[in-house]
Amino acid sequence: MIYDLHVHIAGNGSAGSGNSFSPAFRRSHAFRFLVRQLDLPPGIMDAPDADRRIADLIVERIQASVVDRAVLLALDAAYRDDGSRDDTHTRMVADNDFVADLAAAHEKILFGASIHPYRRDAVEELERLVGRGACLVKWLPGAQNIQPDHPRCLPFYDALAHHRIPLLCHTGGEHALKAFPNTLNDPRRLGPALERGVIVIAAHCGACVFLHEKSHFQVWREMALRHERFYGDLGAFGIVTRIWLLRRMLASPALTSKLVFGSDYPTAVMPLSCVGPVGLRRALELRRMANPFDRAVGLIKAAGAPDAVFSRAESLLRIPGCKAGAVAAEQGTLTV
Repeated sequence: MIYDLHVHIAGNGSAGSGNSFSPAFRRSHAFRFLVRQLDLPPGIMDAPDADRRIADLIVERIQASVVDRAVLLALDAAYRDDGSRDDTHTRMVADNDFVADLAAAHEKILFGASIHPYRRDAVEELERLVGRGACLVKWLPGAQNIQPDHPRCLPFYDALAHHRIPLLCHTGGEHALKAFPNTLNDPRRLGPALERGVIVIAAHCGACVFLHEKSHFQVWREMALRHERFYGDLGAFGIVTRIWLLRRMLASPALTSKLVFGSDYPTAVMPLSCVGPVGLRRALELRRMANPFDRAVGLIKAAGAPDAVFSRAESLLRIPGCKAGAVAAEQGTLTV
């Protein structure tokens, strides 16, 4: 089985979807990049049924790919320290119920919830979304104003551990949706979640995108080797600045056992930038692949990732009808 636990979805709020983009984000280079990467038909963002059409397009691509199950990620708004919603600094919202509805309608789709821990109803909202089939909770601290090591997060961590819901948290620099300091994305801040018994998956393994940026990869590596429940996803690893880190991780059985596949769609992989690890012939074959999910899977496989990296999510996610993750968490030993 191939699981992709890091797939984004977006929309402008058409037909009352609950999704939104801020006006400032719509004027940004990051928004234009998003539209280009989604390969949307011209004018679709302003169509009265834009959100449904974007969702249909993403689902169709997943259905046509080699991916067996894909986690579509909601994104909660930014919140202030007092628990009030901060619309001024919210760049984008992907509504929980919109994503949950898609998961309920399509067997390949899993529901990745997003709940800000500062919300006054955070634990209650988690209870509600567990009932809607949430398989994980996604945070993007630098976009949402989340300090993962603040004591106000502890009740939420206890609720996650109780329901055996893993936390997928962005680590490393944030670019597209950054509204708060990147220091919030430091993997070390996730220590309290691990101490409370939460399965934590550090998106991007703390790796940087650009060479001039601060990398948290070594911090992630040390934590992954030290903490049983700490993992890393391979979202956006199909680029030259990250592919060599992947090869280093795959040379270590201990680190390989902590890797989980995620594409970070619609972030594109760049096969020709990865010629060194995968070879020119395979890079050209991957570049010609029309389906972006197949391209992402193919590149990580070509770099040497074993099948377990693609199936490991089944033992970590809270999937209705699947006992693997629940049993492993209950025993205190996760299948790797």
